[in-house]
Amino acid sequence: MSFVLVAEANLGLANYAAETLTQAGFESRGADSQTEALAISLERRVDLVLTDYFLASGDGLGLIAALKESSPETAVALTTGLGDESLARAAFERGALDYVVKGRNYFAQLPALAESLIERHQKVLAKGDLGVQRCRLLAQVELSSWLDHNFKNILSAVMGSLALIDLNNPEQSQDKRREYLSDSLDSLRTAIKLLDSLTAMTKVVSQTEEGKPESVLVAAAVDEAWEKVTQALAKTGEPNVKAALARATFQNNCRWLSPQQVAYQDLLTILEALLTNAVEAVTQASAPRILVAVEKTGSVLRFQVSDNGRGMDAKVLRHAFEPLFSTKGQVGVGLSLTTVRALVDRHSGEINLSSTLGEGTKVVFTYHVGL
Repeated sequence: MSFVLVAEANLGLANYAAETLTQAGFESRGADSQTEALAISLERRVDLVLTDYFLASGDGLGLIAALKESSPETAVALTTGLGDESLARAAFERGALDYVVKGRNYFAQLPALAESLIERHQKVLAKGDLGVQRCRLLAQVELSSWLDHNFKNILSAVMGSLALIDLNNPEQSQDKRREYLSDSLDSLRTAIKLLDSLTAMTKVVSQTEEGKPESVLVAAAVDEAWEKVTQALAKTGEPNVKAALARATFQNNCRWLSPQQVAYQDLLTILEALLTNAVEAVTQASAPRILVAVEKTGSVLRFQVSDNGRGMDAKVLRHAFEPLFSTKGQVGVGLSLTTVRALVDRHSGEINLSSTLGEGTKVVFTYHVGL
């Protein structure tokens, strides 16, 4: 029989939840503080802890962290009525299995929720991939937050434009109504374009089969990536981009490196994405410069892709790895740094971004040869 511990600031609510679970066939107890919950977890094995953020002493995040330290095999979920994405992110970072927003039927659904969480946790433990599971859940929270923010803005614009069409007002001209309708359609096209781009971005990582390492001349990969990027951007018809390409100085400082065992397509995709960002960043530079360089230490390649473009301020820099976020500080529609980071992770690497507004951007990523 599984044992479930319920922690709430209101001990009455905690005990009510525990009684609900007991009647459904679980063993269960309530607690109102972090100290009491930890004491119970030391007395006996606890299969699942359901903790609210608010406790009589301490808080749910502190309890999650403490339980992950003292009882790593115990499943812990944060249950709260706040519906706060930043709180969910913090819970996952501390080791929570899930984040549950209490709805109207929370207590009625509690037994099924507990059973589902315990089953999920057992599967995760059996696979030994608790860290991967948390990373996936955290990524889902970040993506849902991005979708919520951006699509709410788009749909609000659609509703606002449609609401301005007043069919009962004979003085409203047909031209004005067509203008409002056109604005609505433009916003909906933007939404569709974002969804298409999000799907394409996801496919790059999830559906592209990881190639086996092969002997590759890195400089040749850099040259090919640059050629593909320049050809693709030239076809966009953007005058600023074309002018930047005509003026740009491109340096491939990888020609000294001997052939390396790398997954060619993955490396090519990373370079294409970073070079596309670099070209778009230097459109206003009087003498655009883009550099790709590489160093090797043991089995690790350390790449640098830099430009002397517009750069980013601290606010934009903080969001640079969000899905489809543009380095212009707006929502973009191209292959984002999120995808680049996923491909770098695939090869046990790390990626770092540094930038100064008005001076340029430098992206450094590592790649483990042979992985």
